[in-house]
Amino acid sequence: MERPRVPGWVWAVLVAGHLLTLCWVLRTANWSFPDSDRYLQAAENIRLHGQLYARPWMGVLPQGQAMQEFTIRTLGYPVVVMSLAWAKGVSALLVFQSLLSLLNIGLVLAWWARRARPTNGQWLLALLGIVTFPAQFIYAHAVMSEILLQTAVLLMTWAALAFIKTRELRYFTAGIGAVVAALLIKPVFYPLAVVPAVLGVVLAWQRTTKGLALLGLVPVVVVALYMGWNKQRTGYLHFSSIAEINLLHYNAAGVVRQIEGPAVEEEWVANVLHEAAAQPDFAARQQLIQQRAGAILWAHPIVYARQHAQGMLTLFLDPGRFDVSHLAGLAEPKGGGLLAQARAGGLWRAVSRLPLGLLAVLGMVMLANGMRLVLAVRGFWRLRSEGRVLRQGRWVAVGLLLYVAVLTGPLGAARFLVPVWPLLLALALVGLRWPAGAVSGTGEAAPMREDQRQR
Repeated sequence: MERPRVPGWVWAVLVAGHLLTLCWVLRTANWSFPDSDRYLQAAENIRLHGQLYARPWMGVLPQGQAMQEFTIRTLGYPVVVMSLAWAKGVSALLVFQSLLSLLNIGLVLAWWARRARPTNGQWLLALLGIVTFPAQFIYAHAVMSEILLQTAVLLMTWAALAFIKTRELRYFTAGIGAVVAALLIKPVFYPLAVVPAVLGVVLAWQRTTKGLALLGLVPVVVVALYMGWNKQRTGYLHFSSIAEINLLHYNAAGVVRQIEGPAVEEEWVANVLHEAAAQPDFAARQQLIQQRAGAILWAHPIVYARQHAQGMLTLFLDPGRFDVSHLAGLAEPKGGGLLAQARAGGLWRAVSRLPLGLLAVLGMVMLANGMRLVLAVRGFWRLRSEGRVLRQGRWVAVGLLLYVAVLTGPLGAARFLVPVWPLLLALALVGLRWPAGAVSGTGEAAPMREDQRQR
């Protein structure tokens, strides 16, 4: 029997979508997002000065707040940017990311095709499910680290599934490598280093193989060495200064805004930064920010918990107004994103000011996001009766999705979903089409239902 494949017309639409987006961003220079300049500058400083620093390097050790630029961006993505963008601008980098995006989507679709054998109508629905997530196309063609991280997450997931199936050391090793790559690309993944360490100890105890425990410690060792390197450069033991930035400007500031309003929030943030600037060194500065922001969160735990939950839900439903507006070259409205304006009581006012065309697109995307989420829950439930690999593998996918949602918290937005979005897509495709009794890919057939046995 011929092995099911992704139809050519599906590939044609996906390639055309990526190609059109690539041509548009190269023509309009809309590949640059607020964080892009820091990635480009860090890459330039590594190449010219051997310094991972995200602002122009002046040749002398910076002081105060400027010290945060040593660690605001981790090493992984600037090295990729330096390798691909220094000679011919960003074109090679964007083409590379576009190909990675097609690869990542293609892997998920190929997996679904082999097991679900979808009809043309179901392929059309799957394609609609992809093109109605514009953040995938936008960040594949931006100087941002999301697509590279997405590839690392998919490698991590593949390695986990392969190890569940075979228990071979090479797959555990591949998973360790993917975790290390992910945490060096984006700081949000560095707490994940604890997971393979614990898993390695458990597996070593079960299999009496000490090598697994040692191998599982590799990400923890990498994190420790990286933090030591940061301390050597800044005098403060930490992984990335983005943690304090988010804690102050989003977590704590969001609570102040909800309680006192935007004017008080702005004044409070300015006062904390002024007090931090008076500290004798960078370590004291960061610790003061932690204390002041932490005091706000401890004083209003219910408000913050509600804010955190809103952010987690927004991660999955956000239509990406900023992303779409930026790609289209539209001016960013004042007042921040829709979530920030909702917290300040101005959501309806913000929505009413949007162009009708943009509002229609965002409404369609938000509806598609909700449908994908429902299908993903359905797909997760369907896999409960599959073979061991998929029964356990579904928890790997959901675990990574929830990990990103919890760690992102109040910052929840379409951009932060991109690295794990293929996992959500895979579950949604199972929810769309998954024949009863399908083989799980482990050689195990899914248990038959009672009505199947009777037939």
